[in-house]
Amino acid sequence: MSLIQVENLTKFYGAELIFQNLNLEIHPGEKWGLVGRNGSGKTTLLKILAGIEDYDGGRIQKSQNCRIGYLEQEPEFEPGITVYQELRNLFTELDKLYAEIERVRVQMSDPSLSRERLDSLVEEHYHLSEEYEQKGGFLIEGRIQGVLRGLGFAKERWGDPAAVLSGGERTRLALAKILLAPYDLLLLDEPTNYLDMSAIEWLEEYLREKFKGAILIISHDRLFLDRVVRGIYELASANCLKYRGNYTEYRNQKEFNLQAQAKAYQVQQKYLQKQEKFIREADASEKSKRKAHSIEKRLQKAARIAKPAAEQKALKISFSGHEAGGREVLVFEGVSKSFGNQVLFNNIELRVEYGERIGLIGPNGAGKTTLLKMILGLDSPDAGRIRLGYEVYPGYFPQLADDSGLSGTPFDVVMGMADLDNTEARTLLARFLFYGDDVFKNVSVLSGGERRRLNLIKLMLSKANFLILDEPTNHLDLESIEAIEKALSEFDGTILVVSHDRYFLNKIVDRYLALYNKSLIPFASFQDYLSLFNSEAQTEAASKSKNQVQLLREQNKALQREFKRKQRELERLEAEIGQLENDKREFTKLLSDPAVYADYNKSASLSQELEAVETRLAEAYRVWEELSLELTAFNQG
Repeated sequence: MSLIQVENLTKFYGAELIFQNLNLEIHPGEKWGLVGRNGSGKTTLLKILAGIEDYDGGRIQKSQNCRIGYLEQEPEFEPGITVYQELRNLFTELDKLYAEIERVRVQMSDPSLSRERLDSLVEEHYHLSEEYEQKGGFLIEGRIQGVLRGLGFAKERWGDPAAVLSGGERTRLALAKILLAPYDLLLLDEPTNYLDMSAIEWLEEYLREKFKGAILIISHDRLFLDRVVRGIYELASANCLKYRGNYTEYRNQKEFNLQAQAKAYQVQQKYLQKQEKFIREADASEKSKRKAHSIEKRLQKAARIAKPAAEQKALKISFSGHEAGGREVLVFEGVSKSFGNQVLFNNIELRVEYGERIGLIGPNGAGKTTLLKMILGLDSPDAGRIRLGYEVYPGYFPQLADDSGLSGTPFDVVMGMADLDNTEARTLLARFLFYGDDVFKNVSVLSGGERRRLNLIKLMLSKANFLILDEPTNHLDLESIEAIEKALSEFDGTILVVSHDRYFLNKIVDRYLALYNKSLIPFASFQDYLSLFNSEAQTEAASKSKNQVQLLREQNKALQREFKRKQRELERLEAEIGQLENDKREFTKLLSDPAVYADYNKSASLSQELEAVETRLAEAYRVWEELSLELTAFNQG
């Protein structure tokens, strides 16, 4: 049975059709990717499935009690709640159950309880503890801490108010919340945004190995899709196409289907043209007319193979920089940079030569964007020197859409940067998907993706021979990313790029520099960097595990000492009980003597002593029974 089934779904925004008669189905445990060009309706579809947005036609059927988690792109949190508490609050029901367990435990310690009541409480405590364990109560802390660390939250940040986190941090915290909650289906819209490489790899493993529910993921990270999903839904031409396999298999299958359809279409067209020519050129004889009429009727009934949809217009980019200057492009000499008490990097050295293609990687917050800005003169080092080589012309593509220098319309921007006539400017804008009236929109109303494309035009027209790119794939669809990859692979200048898109980096760069531990460390591949990062994490975990083992040993020694103390106490009580039993028998014997019984004073004194012995004996038996039970439980544990 499916978790969610969509039939003939239709959605309009005003008069604009987003999708029509869309069908989609997800079963328990399935992991799907959702791809399509920007504006195809991917985020809209996720919001509809999550119940956040309405639709105009069709039907959505969800299985009973299906719990759906949706990753918002701009989540908000209540003021005053810390990062850790946001996650801890997910387990309030289990916390209530634990409080019940503690309540019963406290009641069990009451020495005045009857044996029957104690047995009842022991039974209740056992069942509550078993329920708590089955629901994962004893794993709560480990899960919370594992997710926080995996998604890049340093321990010193766990106590920070969630409401004051940066946009990227809030998205990561929202992702942490839905990963920990007991959802049957996760709807994830670009979950790898704001994650560094180690966090992306952690998320891949978590979704692939640990999360047992179903997933529908929008992502431009092709390697992430390759490693996580086992099927692709593609939104195209207002409909949804279904493919089995990961992203690479989807691309291969789509290309094969298009080629097969194109070939079949061409074969059929040749056949139809030949038959139609015969019909047109049939002579006046009765036989020829009958044959032509028969062929015409047959052609009218024949199923026509659809013409393959013309490839949607894609970005057409080319970077042709200034001619190469000197061999030396960029030099760092003892460069250091801090913000307040935080040292980003210290005394780093770097030499970049013409034609090199370098990927700059490292954890979030390591200072990658700051380093790029210092190269461009937008920021200054605290110590050391940065210099560009002879006739090096840098061009910058910022991580966030940069509106500086973007005023007026896209047409105005292009005309102001290059000596072009109207037709040439419109043709250039069309290469970047600005058509019709779009070229005369004010820059202030452009979408994030449109501003990114306009910045790409600026970069292309700058004729830079040293491209400095900060997360160039953000807010672009997969086809646009592939267009940028093609243009960069044909560029003969120097490239320095910051990106978390491993697939993109594999295509573009030939060596890596990692900002790590305040240094700039060279790596042949990002996998080598991750191996170092993971080995250090494992060393830290091993050290922590060693400390935990030491703690367990100390706890065990303390338990053994307590066990021996209780054994000695039990042995002392047994000796005391033996002595008290002898005293009781002696007093009883004396009181049964007629001579003693006849002496009132002596008899009263012996009776009081016997009562005191019996009281001490009852207490000794009670303590002995408790110790016996504790020692038995210790041996069984």
